[in-house]
Amino acid sequence: MFDLYFFDRFLTSFFLTFDSFISRKYVTEKNKFIRTRKMSFKEYVLYILTQTGCTNFAEAHKFYTKTLKNEFKSISRQAIGKQRMHIDSKMFIDMSESFIDDLYGKFKGFSKFKGYIVCACDGSIFKLPNTPTTKKAFDIPVDNIFERFLSRGRVSCMFDVHSNHILTSKITSRSFGEVKLAIEHLNNLNGRFNLKKVITIYDRGYGSAALMLHTMYLDSKFLIRLNGQAFKKKVKQMTGDDEIIRINIKNPILKKIDDENVREFAVKMERLEFRVVKVKLKNGDIEVLATNLDKKEFSKLDLKELYGKRWSIETGYDKLKNLVILEEFSGIRKEIIEQDFYAGIFIYNISTTIKIDVEKSNTRKPRNQEKKYKITANFSRIITLIYDYLYKLVIESKSTKEKILDFILLLVSKELSYNEIKEEDELNSIKKPDYSTEHTGFKKRSMR
Repeated sequence: MFDLYFFDRFLTSFFLTFDSFISRKYVTEKNKFIRTRKMSFKEYVLYILTQTGCTNFAEAHKFYTKTLKNEFKSISRQAIGKQRMHIDSKMFIDMSESFIDDLYGKFKGFSKFKGYIVCACDGSIFKLPNTPTTKKAFDIPVDNIFERFLSRGRVSCMFDVHSNHILTSKITSRSFGEVKLAIEHLNNLNGRFNLKKVITIYDRGYGSAALMLHTMYLDSKFLIRLNGQAFKKKVKQMTGDDEIIRINIKNPILKKIDDENVREFAVKMERLEFRVVKVKLKNGDIEVLATNLDKKEFSKLDLKELYGKRWSIETGYDKLKNLVILEEFSGIRKEIIEQDFYAGIFIYNISTTIKIDVEKSNTRKPRNQEKKYKITANFSRIITLIYDYLYKLVIESKSTKEKILDFILLLVSKELSYNEIKEEDELNSIKKPDYSTEHTGFKKRSMR
C-alpha cells in the first residue's frame, strides 16, 4: 500500500538536503566561483534546472531579473554560458541518482512483477545543435559538398516500467553501441539496487551473447526480443516454442566482452545457456523472446505480459522530448548539452514522483461505478509547476516548501483524467516505437 502522504514528505526532505550538491567537487577549475559575482555557484545550478525552453536571452532575463529580483539589472547570456563551462554535469547525474536511490531505499511499495523490479532499457536518437563545435564533440562528420551529416546523438535510459522513473541514463555519440550502453547501465545499478531482483527488458538489437553473459555475471535477469538474425541457426533448430538453447563460448564471443572478470566467468562457463520462447501475436506474427528466467517461475504468458510492459519506455522518451523538451539544448558545447540533459532527467524524476503521489492518493470516484478506470494526472501540468516553483523549493524554509508541494498536489489533483480500462488482451500486439512527434513550442538558441 502507498502511504498517502509519503511522497510529499520525501520531496520536502530531499529539497532540505539540496545544498549537499552545491559542492566544490563539481567545479572543474579551482579558481572559479570564488569571487563575488552577479550570480553564485548555487544560482547557476538553479538556472540550469529551471530552463523552460525559451531563448537564452529570455531565460537569462527571467532568472536574473525576475527570479533573483534584480530589478532593472541584467546579465548577458554569454556571461552565463562562460561560467557554466566550469560546472561538471556529473552534479546533475548524482542529483538524479541520489534522488532515485533515496526514494527506492525508503519506499518499497512500487509495483513489481512476482517480486522483481522490471526495467526497460532502450536508446533513442536525439537532435543536437547543428554546428561544427557540437559535431566534433559528438564524433559527427562535418558537412561537405557531397554529403550532409545530421547532428544527432544517442540517448540511452533504463526505466522502471511500473513507476516510470529513470534509474540510469546517458547521452553520447551515435557511434557508441547500444549493447555497451546497456552494460554501462547494469554496472551503474550494481550496488545501487539488488540486481538479483531486477528483470531488464530489451528490444531487437540487444540480442548479444556479451550482454547476456554480463547480466548473468551480475546475477540478474534479462528478457530480449530477438531479431531474425540473432542466434538464427539455434532458433531454427527448435522443435517446440519454449526451449533451452546452448551456445559454445568461443573467441568471437569472448572478444566482444570488455570486462576481464566477465570474460573469465564466460570461459569457466564454456557454454551459454538461455531460454527461448516463441509467442504468437493477434495478427499471426511470431515473436521470439530470449531470457534466463526460469520456466517454473515464469510461464510463456508471463513472458508475453512482461515484454508488453516495455512500451512504457516509448512513452517515457515521448515525455522527455515533448514535455521536458530535452532536445532543445541551450548551448553547442558538450558540457552545456550534458548539463541540460541530466538536469532534465532530474526534473523528469521529480515530476514522475509527484504524478504517482497524486494518482495513488486520489479519493474521488468516477460517476459510473460499474466500469473500471485508470486515473491519470496531467504530466505536462506537473512539469510546468515544478519549473515554476523549483527555485523556491530549494531556497525557502521547510514550512514554505511544504506549502508549495501541497499547492502543487492540489492543483494537479484538480485535473485528473479517468480513462476507461477495456477488457481486451493488450498482449496480442507488441507496439513499435514512434519517435516522430516533435515539440513545436519555443526553441532555445545555442549559447556559444
